[in-house]
Amino acid sequence: MGSLLALEAPAAEPQPAPWLVVSDLHYSPFLHGDRPSHFGYDTNDALFDSLLAQLKASDPNAPVVILAGDFLAHGFPPAKASATMAYIAERFDRTFPHAQFVITLGNNDSDCGDYEATLDGPFLRDVANAWKPLVDRRGAAPDFVRTFSHDGGYVATLPRPNLRAVAVNDVYDTARYRNACGAGDPAATSIGDLDRTLQSGSPTERTWLVTHVPPGIDAYSTSHLAHRLFVVPFMRPGAREALLRAIDNARDRVSLVIAGHVHHFSFRLSDASHPANDVPILVSPSISPIFGNSPGYLTLDVDASGVVGNVTETSYLDGEWQRVGDLASEGVTHFTAPELAAYQARLERNQTLADRFVRLYMGGAWPEISPKNYRVYWCATTALGTSEAQRCMASGGFGVFTGRALAVIAVFVLILGSIAVAIVRAVGRRRRRA
Repeated sequence: MGSLLALEAPAAEPQPAPWLVVSDLHYSPFLHGDRPSHFGYDTNDALFDSLLAQLKASDPNAPVVILAGDFLAHGFPPAKASATMAYIAERFDRTFPHAQFVITLGNNDSDCGDYEATLDGPFLRDVANAWKPLVDRRGAAPDFVRTFSHDGGYVATLPRPNLRAVAVNDVYDTARYRNACGAGDPAATSIGDLDRTLQSGSPTERTWLVTHVPPGIDAYSTSHLAHRLFVVPFMRPGAREALLRAIDNARDRVSLVIAGHVHHFSFRLSDASHPANDVPILVSPSISPIFGNSPGYLTLDVDASGVVGNVTETSYLDGEWQRVGDLASEGVTHFTAPELAAYQARLERNQTLADRFVRLYMGGAWPEISPKNYRVYWCATTALGTSEAQRCMASGGFGVFTGRALAVIAVFVLILGSIAVAIVRAVGRRRRRA
């Protein structure tokens, strides 16, 4: 009898299907070739086809697919923007006809130009209508077309109890944004009224904030372009601080932020100096390999309560899609602020762990991070303001300038001063001779 009972024991419940995060597709229908795009190029048809096949094969029943912006290639012709966004929507819909999609726009997703997002224009209305069947699946986002057509923002329920997504188009608040096409006042956008949106709904609801540009500093530009002479921020300072206040405000009930834009897999912490307020920020890798990274996407293990467990990265390497690694292998079993803070502390002193982080960051490709600039990237995970980044890099300085910049400026001033003194002395000698 005992053996029969053992045979009849209920089977363990199957694990929920992972959720997918894809960002920075940067698709171009004008890039041709039978092989997927290689380093230095945006996504061609071959890479897009390969990506969709891989996503379907690896996660055929994905409940949620999150697309964190920059659907269109760099320098995309404005006249083709709406039609191409509709084509991308149709391809994803065919691949995942039952999944709920959460999308946000990036700085390249415009019919005006890079970092030139518009308000209430035909492009936003076209995109809203094309993506409505995917975003409003089973009535998840009933106001999607109305609000997205204004500025790209909206609210959607997610298939977990008391969990929703708030998508905002934060391009208006980037440091490089230009109101070149008469977009109007960025304060009138969803991010300008984010607190009210986040505090709407049930007091028991938790929110995933989905955006394209993460708050914080641009580690690549700070390290490779500015050579640490000054810190390069992604957002305007006032907008960044307002966004972080909204994220950290307990009444806003934000439990996770998902972003893209960086083209690399990383994380950030919204307020590392105050752990009680800290919210984890997940930064998705890009599909486009234009900046030397391998095309990559993420799968999230989301439990029944809506908490993210393991995060896995899959990249296109050596002609095939490969699992590059996951955070659980690095000791981060749940994507929460306490575990990420502990991970960041280990990254500072454990070289082996740091090497694996660099591999994840680049999707397995040749790293842009070296021992000389590693600290810039390490600081970028928790130091989201320019002053905090300066202190973290142990460089001092003021404003956006680092100590290195001040040293260069000081030397430059001394050289100019020496030249000026020499000129004055030469003029004086000529006058005396005269």
